[in-house]
Amino acid sequence: MIQMVIRGRDSIRRAGETAEKMGIGKPLIVGSKHLIPRLKQFLPMEAPVFTGYHPNPDLSDAEAGVRMYREAGCDGLISIGGGSAMDTAKAVKAWLYAGSYEALKRGGLRVPEGSDAAPEKITSLRALKERTLRQRNTGSVPHLAIPGTAGSGAEATAAAVVYEKGKKLNVSHPALLPEGVILDAALLDTLPLYHKKSSALDAFCQGVESYWARAATEDSRVHAFLAFQGVLDNLKGYLAGDPRAAEQMMDASYQSGRAIFHTRTTAAHAMSYQITQRMGLAHGHACALTLPVLWDLLTENEETRDLMAGLASRMRLGDPSMGSRLIRGMMLEMEMPLPERPTDEMLNELTDSVNVERIGNHPMALTRDQIRAVYRRAFIPLPEMEKQACLDIWRYYGT
Repeated sequence: MIQMVIRGRDSIRRAGETAEKMGIGKPLIVGSKHLIPRLKQFLPMEAPVFTGYHPNPDLSDAEAGVRMYREAGCDGLISIGGGSAMDTAKAVKAWLYAGSYEALKRGGLRVPEGSDAAPEKITSLRALKERTLRQRNTGSVPHLAIPGTAGSGAEATAAAVVYEKGKKLNVSHPALLPEGVILDAALLDTLPLYHKKSSALDAFCQGVESYWARAATEDSRVHAFLAFQGVLDNLKGYLAGDPRAAEQMMDASYQSGRAIFHTRTTAAHAMSYQITQRMGLAHGHACALTLPVLWDLLTENEETRDLMAGLASRMRLGDPSMGSRLIRGMMLEMEMPLPERPTDEMLNELTDSVNVERIGNHPMALTRDQIRAVYRRAFIPLPEMEKQACLDIWRYYGT
């Protein structure tokens, strides 16, 4: 499916006309409370609001959203906010297509014919009404995604991560790719600094992981490169408040979503979820904790050494071993806190939470002992001399 993508600062002003072009006459808004008033001033139609979702969305969140959607007689979705808002909206859409909780878990989505078509151009009010009526009759659920962070890239993927009783459930189907996207960097201006940093790390990790993933292709690596290089080249300016850098970061995030849509993520993401659940770290921060340790493992591994040399070259690094130092230096400069070192018991619990079979997309097979060793190393503070070396590599990067 071809997405309708609108870019530019203050492009949220086009939300109403974009929704209408997509045939949405009464959307359910799924999003962050602080962004919804900004969105609603540009929507000419009635739009009920659903904000009752968790940072890591639960299936019960989707159920509540479906109930509101049906009771209000909605005919489409608008999500605004971070990955949780967009994943919740996609889970609502999946539930509506599946028809029931049991069918959703089985992946039994009944996608209406024509629902994956590219949005058509609406040239009159009559055409708009006809399109809306068709969608209501067929049960199509068009989705306009408006990211409020530069990190998850969820607006560019056809999967939603939701939880059931604390366990991750991946809901994926091509029809869940949002039909429309608005990339407005002005929405990033009011983000708390920690969330700006952690979201940027998420986009960076997705780019790197997609590049080295077993499922990577020549095309997916283009998106992966645009993601991680977009973060590396614009992070300093973005955090300093440069509007142009913010636009580039928003696009890097979108590209990271395009990349993982094709390849999926690898071990750093798989290992991050319980760090977030147990230690309260934001998702991108949790991913970036293990990424440099995994980088070193892959650089030392004979079978993946050439892959890492190529990745380091794309990052304009002369030596693959500098990659992990660059990442550590970036995190040190951003003052991303290192959590307290986990006990042996927690290390075992973190290790046991990773399904080894589900990280087959990682470029090298990892044993349980290796996963435990990665967790252990990720929480050990660097010696002062090594810390300074990492900071210097980051501070002089690109100069």
